[in-house]
Amino acid sequence: MDINSAAVELAYAIRRTLKPHLGLQSSKRLTGKAASGDEAFAIDDIAERVIAEFIRKHELPVAYYSEGRGFVGFGRPQHLLVIDPIDGTRPAMVGLEGGVVSIAVAPYSTDATLADVTFGCVLELKADRLYTATRDGAVNIRADKVDLPVTLTTTADLDKVSWSYEIAGRPILPITQVLAPLIDKSSLRGGVFVISSTAYSLTRMVSGQFDAVIDVGNRILRDHPNLRGEFVRAGLGTVIGLFPYDIAAALLIAETAGCHVTDAYGNSLGATALLDTSEENVRSCVAGSNPALHRKLLDLIDERMSSLACE
Repeated sequence: MDINSAAVELAYAIRRTLKPHLGLQSSKRLTGKAASGDEAFAIDDIAERVIAEFIRKHELPVAYYSEGRGFVGFGRPQHLLVIDPIDGTRPAMVGLEGGVVSIAVAPYSTDATLADVTFGCVLELKADRLYTATRDGAVNIRADKVDLPVTLTTTADLDKVSWSYEIAGRPILPITQVLAPLIDKSSLRGGVFVISSTAYSLTRMVSGQFDAVIDVGNRILRDHPNLRGEFVRAGLGTVIGLFPYDIAAALLIAETAGCHVTDAYGNSLGATALLDTSEENVRSCVAGSNPALHRKLLDLIDERMSSLACE
């Protein structure tokens, strides 16, 4: 089994194990902290066990980084897997769509970055829908054994944009201060969704359901470090934001499909270290289905950031 096929098989193994637990009260039991400092739940622990068992059973020549366990090495690895076994734990716990398995593959290196990812797969937990992409290759969408086309929207009118933004562990007041004009513009003629899975949201752009995805939290923190206490309080003791494992697979899929994805300053995310979940390596994200929309979103955020300190 080649490493890309192994990543897909691992994603399905996680999905098969987790499906009976989606929406159960027992899945919501807090079990501690993930390696990144995010909250860990019983359903996360189940997924982490599947990873370890699968890699051991198939004797994969890999090291891996997962949300729950951090970096785990084996012998002399050839490949690096960056795994978020449940991106969207909170939707999964209550049985909603919005939870996915995210696995990225890169050549083994402890200095690997997002630009080094060669293969990504995002598998939905509730629906049998799989997104995959290879670097310099193509994006494939397969749902219930049927191949679906990649569909990017051409919407550039902010009044009509359908988009999602992230608030989990981020202080809501400054985020809504920055995004309020876009929320007000688009809530009736477009659509505004709060979804706690960046991988799920980015794949909605590839399927033509969303026009944009925004996580502005880390730019707010970088531009206004005086708000760090608010971020620590919202993160229950840790600065929470967009971690590399959240986006490693979905970034490759979205960019290969033709989406425009940067941080909230307009800079490439490619140099982001894959194995670092320290506060300094947390990122923001602005994704648009076309360059005109992406530019408008960045301009709006720039304008709102300059006025944030005055409000």
